[in-house]
Amino acid sequence: METLPAETALGESMVNMGSDESVLILIKHCQDMKQQETRLRLITLLLLLSCTALVLIFICGTNLRSHENSASSGRQLEPSPAYSLQKRVCPADPPNPLANFQRLHIHLRSLYTNETTDGLYIKWNAMFGEKYDQERRAIVIPEGGFYFVYVRFALRCHEQDRTVNTKRFIVELHKWNKGYQKTVILMDAWDGVSCTSEGSRTMFVGQLFDLLEGDHVSVWISEGYKLITRSSFGAYRT
Repeated sequence: METLPAETALGESMVNMGSDESVLILIKHCQDMKQQETRLRLITLLLLLSCTALVLIFICGTNLRSHENSASSGRQLEPSPAYSLQKRVCPADPPNPLANFQRLHIHLRSLYTNETTDGLYIKWNAMFGEKYDQERRAIVIPEGGFYFVYVRFALRCHEQDRTVNTKRFIVELHKWNKGYQKTVILMDAWDGVSCTSEGSRTMFVGQLFDLLEGDHVSVWISEGYKLITRSSFGAYRT
């Protein structure tokens, strides 16, 4: 049986022991590193929790001081009994001059009458709105300002006028005020209806006017009154 020398066996044993010790040292080093990493993470977490707690304490303290300051300011601003009595005796705000402002919006429709001659004011029936003077057949302006006034006609020629080629129609918008007692022509318009055909015409006139309080606006038919089959008249403030 072949045997190794004693020196050779001893050397191999020492080599084996040396490599095992290195592995143990490496394992221990890794364990120490993990413990240090764990401690660092724990310290970091504790620092974050401490900072968060400090921030919350600061915010709560600020809100509490603000609430106390508001409460003290409210107590300081409470009116005295003398001021309360003065407030009840004297009105807080002056009356609003626009509280009674009347915004005119009126629409009229012509009434059927036996008046067929020219040179007349049309008589109206109020569909809505109340500022209508039946005696003067006029819309009454309640407040000075700009108003859009309009009038619409449906025109048609009668059988007895079939021999006439065209019948003229002339309308005027008049304004009257008791302050100056004079009738003023605001606007006039002309049109015509062909009596040789069966057709009819529609005429619309509208314009913006600067009117005064108390102005009476009416529709004057200068020529062609009997051509009117329907008509409407109105005004509203812009």
